[in-house]
Amino acid sequence: MKRLVYLVLVLAASTAAARAAPDVTGHWLGTMQRGSSALTVSFDFSPGQPERGAFTAGDLGAMDVPLAKLRVEPTIHWELVGDRTTTVFDGTLNGGTIRGTFHEDQSRGTFSLRRVSSSVTKPYVETNVRFANGAVTLAGTMLAPRAAGRYPAVVLTPGSGAEGRWASHFLADYVARHGVVALIYDKRGVGESTGDWRASTLADLADDARAAVHVLADRAGVDRRNVGYFGHSQGAYIAPLVARDNPDVRWIIAADGNVGPQYRQDLFRVGTSLRKRYTGDDLANAMTLYREFVDVARNGLPHTQFRADEARFKNAAWLDDLALPDDQNWIWSWYRQVGNFDNSAAWQSTGVPVLLVYGQRDEVVPVTESIDAIRALLVSRHNDPTVRIFASADHTLHIPPSAPDGWPHNAPGFPAILVDWIKAH
Repeated sequence: MKRLVYLVLVLAASTAAARAAPDVTGHWLGTMQRGSSALTVSFDFSPGQPERGAFTAGDLGAMDVPLAKLRVEPTIHWELVGDRTTTVFDGTLNGGTIRGTFHEDQSRGTFSLRRVSSSVTKPYVETNVRFANGAVTLAGTMLAPRAAGRYPAVVLTPGSGAEGRWASHFLADYVARHGVVALIYDKRGVGESTGDWRASTLADLADDARAAVHVLADRAGVDRRNVGYFGHSQGAYIAPLVARDNPDVRWIIAADGNVGPQYRQDLFRVGTSLRKRYTGDDLANAMTLYREFVDVARNGLPHTQFRADEARFKNAAWLDDLALPDDQNWIWSWYRQVGNFDNSAAWQSTGVPVLLVYGQRDEVVPVTESIDAIRALLVSRHNDPTVRIFASADHTLHIPPSAPDGWPHNAPGFPAILVDWIKAH
């Protein structure tokens, strides 16, 4: 009799626990609210023991970021671990809605999510791919709509620095959801790709992208009459090189790219930054020293005079802002390979349709000057590019937050313009 009572109690406790544990499986959409600022987010919760979760915020360029310490109990808890901070979420399920609070250090806010699907299956298939450019092997991911058919396609190339495929994952997800095959890949020397971008020329990086376009164009389910290239910043700079004498490229989308010798863009970037903090002799001296560094680096000149001039300003408030490298830094050899590179001739030979996209408040490249220069170079091919300038947007095509605790947002109309352009061609 005692054993029977014990079993009844165990079963009752198990039943109560099962009822207490909410089912959060599926795809959830909603907002995070902090003060007057709101951020559109989505979460995917996969079934299993333990459950797994992922966070996506298009305005932040975040895609499928894994959640940590996910617990599904009477209350729901998870953490989003970033490079510098951890955001902690606690919520309660009520029907098809999860509401709760989050905190990040001293910052606090609320969130509200609604389940839009009980499945986390995406409307596209992700396939890992590898392709070669000479001795370098590039690793990437192809996102293709699940439905049968032949689709337009785009290669989304990495930008400057050590950028992997994750940087373009959200854009790839966006276009794939709208019926466009996307290929993203790790820059050489990043992630699973071999080689070293720091020891490579811009022409090498363009050849990597050309190899990616070729792989994409040959893929089953791709309409090779509508295969193109999207590049942002450095990716936009090499865009005309990728398209030059390349029958696989039928159009170009170049976002926030400059034209002409590469070192000029560097001078513009540093000058814009310094003018925010310095004026008069401080600004003039800082720019003079940085120009000297650029000339020494791009031309492979001795460092003796440059170091002597640098020593004259060792107590200047602006010197640390220049972030001048020491004599053994890799930047010297890298700058010599890329500083004098000029993409003007490649733009002049471009005969495919071109969409130029810029943020109005870009502080990294000169917007009007770049647009005018590219237009002038395309005139000889009777090629009139389409231009879209996003008001109030920065170099990343984001609108900066209006409040200290706010979030940036994609410029209105971006990235929708990518799909519109691709399907129109």
